[in-house]
Amino acid sequence: MIIETKDELTMKVIELLKDNVDDPSELDQCGLDDDLSALGINSMTFIKLVIATEMEFGVSWSDEDLDFRNFNSINQIVSYIHLNQEDDQ
Repeated sequence: MIIETKDELTMKVIELLKDNVDDPSELDQCGLDDDLSALGINSMTFIKLVIATEMEFGVSWSDEDLDFRNFNSINQIVSYIHLNQEDDQ
């Protein structure tokens, strides 16, 4: 699935995060550049998100990119997906 705008992509990533965290309401208070680990999002949640994004957007994550510390905000995740969607087109 190709998302047309970055705003649409951001909203979809937030939805995917909400589906994979213990308390989805905490994301309502989260800024796009806030550290997701403060919300209890850890490496296991990140791997769930990676799988969900691969299924939803058809992007592939390279092994060297699978480090939660490199994607600890919503904007970082969105940027990675956005760039990789462009590469896959």
